[in-house]
Amino acid sequence: MRRNAKGFTLMELMVVIVIVAILAAVAVPLYINYVKDAQRSEAKGAIGAVITAEQTYFQANPATGYTNTMTNLNVDLSDVSHNWTIAVTNASTTGFVVTATGASTQTTSLSVTCTYSRSAPPVWVEQ
Repeated sequence: MRRNAKGFTLMELMVVIVIVAILAAVAVPLYINYVKDAQRSEAKGAIGAVITAEQTYFQANPATGYTNTMTNLNVDLSDVSHNWTIAVTNASTTGFVVTATGASTQTTSLSVTCTYSRSAPPVWVEQ
């Protein structure tokens, strides 16, 4: 009597599970890096808005130079405030530093800093 069994053997199922596990081990870290890159890009956009606002402030107040006070800048950062805390430091007549520090559970370990100088290109540091 011959049995006509249909289905997968245990070995076939184990091979498929191993292949899926290998693909997941490669794909998950890549996905996490893509997410972090997107979050850093969001911070860079906000820093760019602050740099533009600082340049506008400097044009209106050349004697005082740049400002450390975010309220003096006419910039709306409400769209990134849930993920980032933006601060301006070391403002003088020659430049300033803008730092975006992660403010949510997704961006806690991330920070992006831009050192802006009137005499040199901006220097970006991502952590």
